[in-house]
Amino acid sequence: MKTRISNTLFILLAMLVTLSGCTNHYKYKIGVSQCVGGAWRDKANVEMLSAQHLYDNDVKVIIKNADNNNERQCLQIDSLVDEGVDLLVVSPNDYHALNGSLQRAREKNIPIVFFDRTTALKDYTAYIGGDNVEAGRKMAEYAVLLCRDSVKTDGRRPIVLEMTGPLAISPAAQRHAGFSEVISKNPSIDYRHVPSQWSYDDCKRIMREWLENGKAVDVVFCHSDLAAVGAYEAAKELHKEREIRFLGIDGLPGEGLDAVQNGQLAASYIYSTHGEEVIALALRILEGKPFKRTNNQPESIVVTPQNVADIALSSHSLQKQNTYLSTIQTKLETYLGFYHIQRALLIVSLLVILLLAVAVFTTWRAVRATRRANRRMRELNDEQTRFFTNASHQLRTPLTLIAGPVKQLAEGKGDRQQLVGIIKRNVEQLQRLVGDVLLFRRENSATVDDTTATTDEQLLASRKAVQESRHDTLINDNAEELATVLIVDDNADMRAYLRTLLLDRYYVIEAADGQSGLKLAVESVPDIVVSDVMMPVMDGLAFCTRLKQHEATSHIPVLLLTARSSEQQHIEGLQTGADIYMTKPFSADLLLANIASLLANRQKLRQLFKTQNLNTTPSQHSTFNTQHSTSPSPDRRFLDTFLKAMEKHMSNTNLKIEDLGDEVGLSRVQLYRKVKALTGMTPVEILRETRLKRAMQLLKTTDKTVSEIANEVGFATPDYFSSCFKKQYDKYPTDVREEMKV
Repeated sequence: MKTRISNTLFILLAMLVTLSGCTNHYKYKIGVSQCVGGAWRDKANVEMLSAQHLYDNDVKVIIKNADNNNERQCLQIDSLVDEGVDLLVVSPNDYHALNGSLQRAREKNIPIVFFDRTTALKDYTAYIGGDNVEAGRKMAEYAVLLCRDSVKTDGRRPIVLEMTGPLAISPAAQRHAGFSEVISKNPSIDYRHVPSQWSYDDCKRIMREWLENGKAVDVVFCHSDLAAVGAYEAAKELHKEREIRFLGIDGLPGEGLDAVQNGQLAASYIYSTHGEEVIALALRILEGKPFKRTNNQPESIVVTPQNVADIALSSHSLQKQNTYLSTIQTKLETYLGFYHIQRALLIVSLLVILLLAVAVFTTWRAVRATRRANRRMRELNDEQTRFFTNASHQLRTPLTLIAGPVKQLAEGKGDRQQLVGIIKRNVEQLQRLVGDVLLFRRENSATVDDTTATTDEQLLASRKAVQESRHDTLINDNAEELATVLIVDDNADMRAYLRTLLLDRYYVIEAADGQSGLKLAVESVPDIVVSDVMMPVMDGLAFCTRLKQHEATSHIPVLLLTARSSEQQHIEGLQTGADIYMTKPFSADLLLANIASLLANRQKLRQLFKTQNLNTTPSQHSTFNTQHSTSPSPDRRFLDTFLKAMEKHMSNTNLKIEDLGDEVGLSRVQLYRKVKALTGMTPVEILRETRLKRAMQLLKTTDKTVSEIANEVGFATPDYFSSCFKKQYDKYPTDVREEMKV
């Protein structure tokens, strides 16, 4: 029944954790990796974020900016994949550098949509962006128009200079292809091109060097408005800006449109961002709907001084609307988050209520089963007591009638045949009695086995309570006891043999494997452990390691017994923290001598602590741990923690050993046994001596009254303090004060 209840509770808890964690309400997660920032990319990002809730799906767009860094973009793509995105939108910074990360994404069946740029990877899902070849053509046509109508060259051919972006990047290569295609068809134009880093600063540098070298130029075409403005500024600094026409691409409010209106640029080309179309394409792919692999968005608007006013007005209006949409989207995200959290909390609350109802029901069932089991156990105990009481009386007669005749036969007295007959009959009677006892035990065991598992736990708890009661009695009475030896061995005959060797000298407890031995050691904190190495469940090496790592048992000496005799095996055993490693077959006298030696060394350590403790003030206690201790490092740390905790709470008149145990993380029994093993003194004795030493220090160095000092060091009443002080120092506190006046 207990197993069924536990399984039910486990299932309910699993449902609770699962549902409470379902705050991620998005149906699709789309990761966007932008190669760089800038006004054009920022506008595209705003449009993609605004489009999250334009469709009948729960979509979350996650955007990362690589800032022109290939390594960073690879790491960002990997992180998006690890976040579990359903689709990747990538605007690559380099034609080749991202292929490794993109290929790993494809191996995980994540669709990849290239936005505005492509890479060498052929296994992508779709491409979306402006028609860069067409953009180059349109700007070339306008450059030809300027050369024909506006440029004055004094008889020479008009010079058109194109500052390309890095041609390893697909938009730059495509724009250059479209521009050069149209310009090359006009032999009346002197066409030249130079590569640039597609930035304001680099194009400004190129323009300055071109003009300073005395080279003529009539029309300058850059692959972005920002780069074209950089070239314009270089010409302006050299006072040649009126002689040259500058062309760019992007046509954004605040950049290209303003530059055309201000006369910095002769024209620009509106290269739209299409953020909404990117999300729409991504959703068609995720939902398995038909889609085109290549999606070149049509662009055909050249911004000139003649139409820039109308276009700027429309663009600023659209930009403001996008800002409003972004704000609305942010608020909507917040509201949706609150809604889903509230829904999850409601589900969790209902499950908690259900869980509490199940817990109440199972508790009621368990109480009923416990009461039935207790009642049955009492009946069995009464029946068992009556049976064995009667059996003990009935056994005396046949034993007497067997022992007597045997003695007579041994002495050669009496009728041999008669005596043998008496012995035979009483042996048969004794066999019947023994058979009845065994039958009773089997029936009793069967009855107990049929009770619930709760009864077994109660019996185990009862035995544990008896054991703890024994330790509590020792603690409260401050009584002396034999050193406790824990034997851990899976061989019952070996345990019996060791028990016969040790029982006259020590209190012996046993365990059949390392796991049960560790549990018993933590509960009882023995003075020494004798353990086999080769055991099932947990071997002796693992047992020793765990024992030395546990706070309650790290101080206990360990003697390992094993048939493994190589030097390396000895080293392995000692490295686990064992104090002595003995090989089977071993000498019984040597075993006893080693145990006695380990316990004697512990006694010397305790005496060292006691001497140090008596000769130091409370504030100097830690020097024992750092300068004089030969015990392992965990024991030094434990003693230091214990002494500091004791000094911290010294003034508390209601301080209990349990409080100190909580401070160092041990139970009352564990603290008593460990402190007694390490110091030879009980926690109560150490606390009392520490308080009295502190009181002596205050009496000699302060003008505080005896009552004030008694209260400061944790004594409830001055009378009790004076009594303890007299017992410790053979003088009263007032006597110390009188001596100080002399």
